Amino acid sequence: MDNNNIRVELPAKKPRKKPEAEILLDRQLEMKTKTKKTDIAIIASFCAFILFFGIMFFVLPDKTYSETEKRALKQAPSMTFSRVGEDLKRDLKLMTMTEDEKKAYIAELGSSYKVFSDEIGDYYADQFPFRDQLRVIKAAVEIGMFKQENNDVVFAGGYLIKKDSVTGVTQNEDGTFRDRTYEDAAKTIQNNVHMLYGIEQSLPDNVDLRAAVAGRTVDIAKSKLPAVFPYEDTHANTYWKAYSDKVNEDQISAVEIKELLKTRFENGEYVYYKTDHHWTTLGAYYAYVEIMKSYGIEPYPIESFTRETYTTSFVGTTFAKAGAAFGGTDTIELFRFDGDTDYTTTIINGDKKTVLQGFYNQDKYRDINDKYSVFIGSDDTGDGGNNAVTLITKNGEPRPKLILIKDSFGNCISPFLARHFDLVILDLRTSNQDFTSYLEDPDLAHILVIYNMETFMNDAKISDAAARIIPYYRKKAQ
Repeated sequence: MDNNNIRVELPAKKPRKKPEAEILLDRQLEMKTKTKKTDIAIIASFCAFILFFGIMFFVLPDKTYSETEKRALKQAPSMTFSRVGEDLKRDLKLMTMTEDEKKAYIAELGSSYKVFSDEIGDYYADQFPFRDQLRVIKAAVEIGMFKQENNDVVFAGGYLIKKDSVTGVTQNEDGTFRDRTYEDAAKTIQNNVHMLYGIEQSLPDNVDLRAAVAGRTVDIAKSKLPAVFPYEDTHANTYWKAYSDKVNEDQISAVEIKELLKTRFENGEYVYYKTDHHWTTLGAYYAYVEIMKSYGIEPYPIESFTRETYTTSFVGTTFAKAGAAFGGTDTIELFRFDGDTDYTTTIINGDKKTVLQGFYNQDKYRDINDKYSVFIGSDDTGDGGNNAVTLITKNGEPRPKLILIKDSFGNCISPFLARHFDLVILDLRTSNQDFTSYLEDPDLAHILVIYNMETFMNDAKISDAAARIIPYYRKKAQ
């Protein structure tokens, strides 16, 4: 036997089992090339995004007004040598003050205290390219995440409803400022009622005063609120209790319209807009009926009006706040009647004047977003229907006069009131001019205050009216 041809088969070696740490390292090495490419793509996309919007910011012209948000947009702050010098001088002065001295100094400056970094930040936010489109995307994402709200506007059964609406700042006893709270709003409500009481007490026997405070959409359409946003959380009960308690205490003449309109709404009537905070023309008609009944005057029946559709594509203030461009639209109606062009509406804003035959500025507002200003709207679309003074008279016919002190809820009720009275319509939010000459009219019979609760709890201009009306009648009585 040839021993040289003998082969010995050795058992195969088992492969070495790698430790878990080594396996993980191998996988990381394998993924390194792939993740590097992904990272480069993400960084490149991000840089392209920043570069694109940076270029667009300088290429696109600045806008002065947002039609969708219905507000003026911030403009570029001035950056002059004098501005830099004034800011530097102010900042150096602040550095030498104690904390109490700083608070007093800033309070003294008031609205003139402007920090450049804040101004430039607000400017960039307002002028950001494609702002409107991005707001729509944000609203869509919010709904897609089932949040049922965007920018404090609740999507409630086809209605856009603001959650709460306390605005402005107030000054503390130590001179500092803070945002107003719902308790502050309740105090403003009671103060406004008391100012009306003061006016009512000063009036002669031939002139009376009445107040009609309308509910907000959240008050009228509360049944539409989803369970996650209960009505009690809006502090509305606090506001309305403050109002009713003070009305009863001071015993002013108040016309109840909130509960009436809420009942109408729950019965399916279209008394408030879905995308706007105003009542519809139908809602204003029902309020007019209650006001006339309180005067002991027979209101015109609804059958005496022809309901004319002005537009079916109206979107309003809550639409603008929510950015819900994919939502529905509203219909604006004009309640026309025979002879309604026999009235002259004269709108006065400073040195600007608009004269309308009838009550409606239809052509001016038909093709812009602010379609609600068709009611007593001036030719200056920046003013709309919120004019300093509006006079409505019936041509060639002397009639009793009514002074209407109002916010924008008074705009669309004016044509109804004008069938009975010559009107002097005052919007105290847009003017501080003297109106005592209208008090001297011997035909003056009524002063009517129509506000929405949102304005009534945030605006103290009724105090300004009281400060002019009360001294006038007291002096006249002497």
